[in-house]
Amino acid sequence: MKYTEVERKFALPNPDAMRDRLTELGAPATGTSRQIDVYYNHPSRDFLEGDVVSEWLRVRLDESEAGASVASINFKRWLPLGAAEATHADEYESVIADPQAVSRLLDALGFTEMVKVDKQRERRRLDTPSGTVEVALDEVEDLGGFAEFEYIGDGDLDQAGQAITDAVKAVTTGGVSLGERDRRGYPYLLLDRER
Repeated sequence: MKYTEVERKFALPNPDAMRDRLTELGAPATGTSRQIDVYYNHPSRDFLEGDVVSEWLRVRLDESEAGASVASINFKRWLPLGAAEATHADEYESVIADPQAVSRLLDALGFTEMVKVDKQRERRRLDTPSGTVEVALDEVEDLGGFAEFEYIGDGDLDQAGQAITDAVKAVTTGGVSLGERDRRGYPYLLLDRER
């Protein structure tokens, strides 16, 4: 679904058990990388103002284990706006050639750096009866392990939600325990730790 993201993220107490279960389910590894994400706040509308964070602006450097690097800029708006539990997000992302220039541009326009998220990400592809889901196993500096289930098909929101439900059920039926669901994102969790 171009420009729409549907995902669910959970704390992951035992990443090895998740890897083993995904292997049992025939979910191939699709890549491992280190992602360094810098999140920015808007100069005239504070993304952190409300009780629920509904928008993020991010510049990412994604360094694959093979040594290749890709940089991108991303804006995400969780919907419905202001809801405690979002169903999906508008997501606009584009590869950029010079992340340092983009960071300087944002600074010149008055955007301020809020937080940096540094994580190791291992990606798997899991086919479910309702569609394909990317399962990302993240190890986030200062936060620990997480599993993110993201729909990567072309169906509608209902199909995306069902595919993610199917994926979560497939791994938990095999005995994998997922921790608390994260509805706010890594930047919010890190900012909350700083308060």
